[in-house]
Order: sequence, then C-alpha cells, then structure tokens
Amino acid sequence: MDRVVDDLVAADDSELLVMSMLRGEDMQDKLVDDDALPGLDPDELAGPFSHIVVDEAQELTDAEWQMLLLRCPSRSFTVVGDRAQARHGFAESWRERLERVGLTNVNLATLGINYRTPKEIMAEAEPVIRAALPDANVPTSVRSSRIPVVHGSTLELDAVLGSWLSSHTDGIACVISTSDVLHGSFGETSRIRWLTPELSKGLEFDLVVLVDPDAFGTGIEGAVDSYVAMTRATQQLVILTTRGSS
Repeated sequence: MDRVVDDLVAADDSELLVMSMLRGEDMQDKLVDDDALPGLDPDELAGPFSHIVVDEAQELTDAEWQMLLLRCPSRSFTVVGDRAQARHGFAESWRERLERVGLTNVNLATLGINYRTPKEIMAEAEPVIRAALPDANVPTSVRSSRIPVVHGSTLELDAVLGSWLSSHTDGIACVISTSDVLHGSFGETSRIRWLTPELSKGLEFDLVVLVDPDAFGTGIEGAVDSYVAMTRATQQLVILTTRGSS
C-alpha cells in the first residue's frame, strides 16, 4: 500500500497536490479495510502443548524430535516405540536416544506381555527379528490360537483366501506383499485388505497372508518389515513363497 501511495503522490500534477492527503494518518486508516483482508486459520498443531504423546517413536528423526520439543516447553512426553520395528535401524538404547534429543528425567517401562499375537505366530516371528537385532525386545505371548503357521506356494493364494472366507462369517484378512499388482481373483473388499509391509504397521487382522517375504528386502529393513507383517495377525498366519513349502 505504501508503494501505491508513493506512486500516486509522485504522479499528482494538480495545483493543490491533493494526493498528498493520502499520507495522512486518518486517510491511511480508511485505505485499508481490515475486515476485507483474508484471515488465517490458527494452526492447532503449533502449540504450545503441556504434554505430547508420541507413537511409533522409533521412526522419528532428530529434526522431528526438535519440532516436537519446540511445541512442548514443559518437556513432558509419553513416548511409545519399538526398536524391533525401526525400519532404518536403531543403534542406541531408548535412554540414550531420548537424552540425546533433549529429554531428561527419563522413566522407562518395557512391554513384556503380548496380548495380540498368538504363541504360534510369535515362535515364527521372533527368530526373524533376532537375526538382525539380537537384543530386540520381543514380548511373550500369553495366549494360543492352536492354529499352526502354514507355509505354501503363491499359487495357493486364491485357495487360502477362498477357504478362509467360506469358513469365517466375519473377520478381516490382509494380504501383505511388496507387489503393486493384486494377484489372483480376490481384489480388495470389506473383508480383504492388500497392503505393503510398511503400510500394515500399527494394524491388526484375523488372517495375515505374507506373499514372498524374501522380497521384502535384506538387512534390518527386510527383517523389520517381515516381523511387523507377521505380527499383524491375531489368529492365523500363512506364508506363501514362489518356491513353496510343505
């Protein structure tokens, strides 16, 4: 607005130089209609907050931690995370990590009981993550589904899903694969989901079918993706590979 006024005054060739009136304080108030200016919605996530709950904390970078600390001057956090689910590795202990990013007076509590995943599935999943992370915290399952983990060929995918749907009137199955192509005749429905290992994190399903877990990758990322995918099952786990297994 100041530049516009300056241009008008400079171009004024009237005898009384009336445009100079635009520089008057009373005229300045009239030139700007505050009610007509676009308003900005307040950012509800800008804080400050008195307490913040952080889930999947093992995935946060140092920069993301600093963003949270700026929004919580009290440094009061509830942090929930699992080193065994850190796709890019987690070399530090939790205390070391939290103190390094700026948190003090850290009180640690370890989850020792697994209520979600049956013993049969954890017996298969635990060696997978320990091969890459020997000191991973793997909680002990307190229940058994009495359903063994089934290994088979990817050619059996349709049969596995069809049999499960016909014998279960409710519940949700999930096919976890790195492929973007939906194989077989079963597409995504209200009872069948298709997800990548990364997108399955934090979810749970009655039946989980892993398709070619060897294709999930190698090293820590591959082990974490396999472990996470396997432990999404609350009742039954089926592992299908291109080479098949009895």
